[in-house]
Amino acid sequence: MRKFILVSMAVLFQAAIVHAATPDRKPIAVVVEYTVKSGKEEELRSILREHARLTVEQEPGCLRFEVLQPVNKDGSAIPDRLMLTELYADEDAAAAHANNPRLATLLARIRPMLSKEKVTRTMVLASPTQ
Repeated sequence: MRKFILVSMAVLFQAAIVHAATPDRKPIAVVVEYTVKSGKEEELRSILREHARLTVEQEPGCLRFEVLQPVNKDGSAIPDRLMLTELYADEDAAAAHANNPRLATLLARIRPMLSKEKVTRTMVLASPTQ
């Protein structure tokens, strides 16, 4: 849980920078948590890295997209877990991503590799830079 909070805080801090520049728009941060079926970890990492790259390149409203490997307190990877943090300029940009046909294709491809999926959408309400 602490890792999730730290990752969320990092995404929200990045959103704060955007929010400070455009106070009339509320950035949207998305945190996705995956539990991966055994033997599918590296394949899924590769697919998600490419998806992150394409999203940032092709969607101007996507400000940040990271693929993260959760770790234990000792720094060792938790091999069956992956996380995504995504930051969009505003609700319109987040909706454009959600409605992108490439996302539907990606989800159809990766869902058989997953045993669990959790998506949390957040709106930046305040930040330490305000």
